[in-house]
Amino acid sequence: MKIIINPQVKEIMEMVESRGYDIYLIGGAIRDGLIGMDNNDYDLCTNMPLEMMNSLFPSFKIMRENNHRHTGVMHYNGLEIEISSFHGHNIIEDLSKRDFTINAIGANKDGNIIDPYNGVEDIKNKVIRLVDNSGMAIDIDPLRILRAIRFAAILDFKIDSNTKSVINSKKKLLHDVAKERIYNELIKILMSDNPSKEISENKEIFFEIIPELEVTNGFDQNNPYHVYNVFDHTMKVLANTPKDLYLRLAALFHDIGKPFVYSEDSKGIGHFIGHEDESKRIFNRFADTYRVDSKTKNIVGKLVEYHDKELSIKPVKMTKFLQRFGVDELERLFLLKEADIKGHNPDIEYYRLMDLYGTRKKYFDHLNTNPCLSIKDLKINGRKLLEMGYEGRQISFILKDILTKVTEDNIKNDEEKLEDYVHKTY
Repeated sequence: MKIIINPQVKEIMEMVESRGYDIYLIGGAIRDGLIGMDNNDYDLCTNMPLEMMNSLFPSFKIMRENNHRHTGVMHYNGLEIEISSFHGHNIIEDLSKRDFTINAIGANKDGNIIDPYNGVEDIKNKVIRLVDNSGMAIDIDPLRILRAIRFAAILDFKIDSNTKSVINSKKKLLHDVAKERIYNELIKILMSDNPSKEISENKEIFFEIIPELEVTNGFDQNNPYHVYNVFDHTMKVLANTPKDLYLRLAALFHDIGKPFVYSEDSKGIGHFIGHEDESKRIFNRFADTYRVDSKTKNIVGKLVEYHDKELSIKPVKMTKFLQRFGVDELERLFLLKEADIKGHNPDIEYYRLMDLYGTRKKYFDHLNTNPCLSIKDLKINGRKLLEMGYEGRQISFILKDILTKVTEDNIKNDEEKLEDYVHKTY
């Protein structure tokens, strides 16, 4: 079996071979090429000492050492190419050290496939399988637990039963992995076409990453609005969100606080007062632990906090809400609310969606009227007040007062009227 090797990659391989060394293309470029996916991430492995690479390729730089494998990166005619030393004495030994059979495939410069672990067959059968059934690859790097799930999610493959058993048995090793690496894999899983499927099928592993998620598993809501337990509802919501990281993180965490605030009334109906705030607290703890960037933390936290808040359609209240929440994430909020409703009781879904769509229209129509959402939207500013003889903290106080009056529709946002108000009041 043969594959087509990128001409520039082939040039590099020929130059190394001309010096009497072996070199092979390995990993994702072969895997994705066999699947029919684009992949410009080229990895080569060789028995040429990497210290000699600079004589052939001046841009080559040794970057790191992982598990005794020296690795470097070079730029060649617009391509970024990673070159590693053999992990072992030859290509077969090198491939034996790789994680999954679909990644343990090599090719020489002519495109001839080297496949000692039947990775091509597993690609045909859409199977994720460990090269070494003992799971030694997981012991070396436990992040491969999440990589297995990520490959299954992105490629729409199945994890074979032995591999699934091994990664489950070793899931606690994830606690030894750098948090940033775990978060990066989680992002890739969440941004796949069907993240809820993989999270549901591998829930015990995700409970290691997000312990509070385990409490939602099987937690009955005992409420007429809901027919699913909290975990299953969360997976429904996640499945109904578009491929947007902020929305998918918000969906994953939006109800995670419910079990911690649960109460029942005299009729046995469940209530979750304050669950939005508790869910936001849990997300913030996760964000701090996994070093989520501040922008993502702020946006997701805000979506979680407001996902279940009732939105008034009275103009003054819409303006006040927009002043608090902002405009930038308004569409995401409505998309999260829509996904949330689609995870409720199907018998009332239609009516609640119609209400939501009506509310959304009201808000965006209101935005088109250019409501005054901040001091900078006022028809009077600090410079003008300075010219009128006001100064310092008084200017700030006056502008806040004016914004309140305009928001509550007690005065029009008109420069002349605002000046007249200031003269009469201050």
